[in-house]
Amino acid sequence: MEGLYVASIVPFDEEGKVNDDKVREMAELQLSQGAAGFFVAGSSGECFLLSEAERLHLFELFAEYKDRCVLFAHVGSMGTDEAIRYTNSVVEMGYQRVAATPPFYFGHSPKAVAGYFDDIAAAAGQGIFYYNIPMNTHRALNLYDPDTRAMFSSGSIAGVKQTNLDLYEMDRLRSINPELKLFGGFENEMVSFLAMGCEGFIGSTFNFMLSHYLKVFQAYVAGKTEEARILQEKANNIMEVIMGVGLFPSIKHILNRRGDNVGQLRRPFLALSEEASRRVDQVVSENLVE
Repeated sequence: MEGLYVASIVPFDEEGKVNDDKVREMAELQLSQGAAGFFVAGSSGECFLLSEAERLHLFELFAEYKDRCVLFAHVGSMGTDEAIRYTNSVVEMGYQRVAATPPFYFGHSPKAVAGYFDDIAAAAGQGIFYYNIPMNTHRALNLYDPDTRAMFSSGSIAGVKQTNLDLYEMDRLRSINPELKLFGGFENEMVSFLAMGCEGFIGSTFNFMLSHYLKVFQAYVAGKTEEARILQEKANNIMEVIMGVGLFPSIKHILNRRGDNVGQLRRPFLALSEEASRRVDQVVSENLVE
């Protein structure tokens, strides 16, 4: 098992620009807490709301930590050429791993999606990680489709970030290619995912509760499954509320309330209402284990 990777948020300053100092401050804190590395410019990092220049700048900031941890660069894009530009840049910066969402909106065929991943992998010079997040891409995997099965066994895909509650799907991905590295992406099923053999976790809530989830992870690895389950239930009490009122606005609200001053999300995201903020504050105070 590899441990826990923070799906990093992107802090903004008062002018709405990437706050370089805050990026470094949070990275240092999370490394000191035990993070195995970072997943950069993913959903938590507001990837598709950043300009190309901002996204490259964010990659550059995290590249400062390449010798201290493992870095995933999310290069997913609507088009192959843009994804390849990101890929070429992060490979030059020294990122160890490249990940991508499948291209969405246009309803590409499984064969076209496989070609997109083949092209990114060729640019990276290695297999890349399929970022499976159908709740956002609205593109579910069909593991009965021959082109999809061929994609996962072709060598273009090194692993999967499974941001999907379907544990059976994760198991079936491994059955297609036992060499795939599988990372859970939904923290509210950490214990279950670990029991099904995933290598580790990449989580957005690790931005504010990494210590809590490390206790879940360590308890499970040590065979203390009841302790892990109790901690998981507390984490899920938090997750239930923040998923209900808005996951990413909640994460930034919690960090701002803690004094991290990470700014707001890019529009059209909305800040939490006062009532939602109170609910989030209460559930965190009652359940977070530092």
